[in-house]
Amino acid sequence: MDDATFLASYDPAAFPPLAVAVDVVPLTFTNGSLCVLLNKRTELPARGRLALPGTFVRADEELGAAAQRALRDKAGLDAPVRQFHAFGAVARDPRMRIVSIGYMAVVDAEIMGRASTPLGTCELLPINGGVLRTAAGRRTSLPFDHDAILSRALSDLRRDLDRDDWAFGLLPECFSLRELQALHEAIRGQTLNKPAFRKRLIESGRLEATGEMETGKGFRPAELYRARRTDHAAD
Repeated sequence: MDDATFLASYDPAAFPPLAVAVDVVPLTFTNGSLCVLLNKRTELPARGRLALPGTFVRADEELGAAAQRALRDKAGLDAPVRQFHAFGAVARDPRMRIVSIGYMAVVDAEIMGRASTPLGTCELLPINGGVLRTAAGRRTSLPFDHDAILSRALSDLRRDLDRDDWAFGLLPECFSLRELQALHEAIRGQTLNKPAFRKRLIESGRLEATGEMETGKGFRPAELYRARRTDHAAD
């Protein structure tokens, strides 16, 4: 039997149903806090609860394209995404066996603020010390296994801070070393030694001075830097 004959009689319905989905973790950095943009679910299960923007992957759709679609349709964002992990626990979704591919997006706060989402469908929540809290400061949880997806995204973001340029997407194109340190502290959940941090980043060769100074601040203006892009790119 050759391939053509085999495929002509192949019956996909002979196997248990399995769906593939994508869930996106849209992160931003604002007011000294790392935040995630969540979408309020409009359908059962978990209707009315905040969750990560996600969608089922269409039969003719690439995974990355599905993630971009979920980010655009449910969070109003058009931003690069990076695949970071697959989540396939048998009971992760009560509807059926669904394997979800996790994607991450890092977005500058100004761009995040312009997200074209319908009023009331999304909410930006701070992540302090790895804990997600409501606007009132109460600890909250997400449906399905979205807490685990968010936790893994944060773990990968911390791991890659000194490996590539991905986290620079959380800052404007030009930034001060003070802003960069605040971002690293928010992601790591710990205070960093200022002289040691600045020395390490400058000597890493990953930054370049712009020759410009920040403006509109209520304190002594600092020199602005930008990321010196490397060959590391988002998926």
